[in-house]
Amino acid sequence: MNVQPGVLDPPQEHLDIIFLNATTSNHTTLQGTLQRLSEDAARLMEQHVVSELTVTIGFGSGFVDKCSPKRRPKAARSMPRFEGDEYDPAETQADMVVQICSNVKFANHTAGKTLLDLLSKAFTPKAYHQGFTFPGSRGVLGFIDGTANPGTEDRPSVVLVGDADPAFRDGSYMLFRKIREDVAAWNKLSLRAQENSMGRRKADSAEHPDAPTTSHKKKSDVKLGRRDIKIYRRSYPFWSPFETGLLFICYQADLDQYETIKKSMVSKAKGGHDRLEDFYHAVEGGYYFMPPRPTNRGGFIGDFLFR
Repeated sequence: MNVQPGVLDPPQEHLDIIFLNATTSNHTTLQGTLQRLSEDAARLMEQHVVSELTVTIGFGSGFVDKCSPKRRPKAARSMPRFEGDEYDPAETQADMVVQICSNVKFANHTAGKTLLDLLSKAFTPKAYHQGFTFPGSRGVLGFIDGTANPGTEDRPSVVLVGDADPAFRDGSYMLFRKIREDVAAWNKLSLRAQENSMGRRKADSAEHPDAPTTSHKKKSDVKLGRRDIKIYRRSYPFWSPFETGLLFICYQADLDQYETIKKSMVSKAKGGHDRLEDFYHAVEGGYYFMPPRPTNRGGFIGDFLFR
């Protein structure tokens, strides 16, 4: 497989995610910058292999259309505004995303500083976020995150573009949403009420059999025919003195996968919307196509934009 690092891998301990907009439309400048970015990212990952550093690069559909309107991933599109969102995706969408993850924060710092200095020739940062993992993969609401993720063997079929778009085989689509979570209100619930909302036991994340139809577990379990709709979550909690929540990141072969699940979560069918929506405040988001690693000599991440 020619998938980029940081797509199929289990989440590392630290996340730095940078969203950037292009400051030039000159193809020569953009191409040279992205070629150097790809080279430096590979060098940094080799230097920090003990830290399990991964650098993952992707592009928004608007940027793809500006650079290469005739050669584009089939499923690339702009994020819609979902019910309950507190932001306009058109305002938070960026041209490019650089996801930096490792198990040693210093590796993230070194990679981020190096790559930002390089990118300054053609891009400017639009937004930046840091995330981390709690022991046991718990989120700030106290429950284990990602319990229903596909296993290692099933993950490629869920995450990677295949025969539906062979020119971009082994690419993937990232969804990003910054979600502020109302932890104070959540903590006022009893343990039983929290487990009813989540649909899982807090202690071990086992399915809570008596949970109502509005639990997150039941509202996010979606089937089309006999097929389970899955995504692969690589989310990270975040914290500051001003806000707490989840940097929700997921990967899928087609954005329809996430949108199908999200529509079920906000639907009032089967008793009402997902109970977790009452504690979520989505304030930023975007869709990004993460190209496969190039197989041709001299290729680089994003070289399809200039053919």
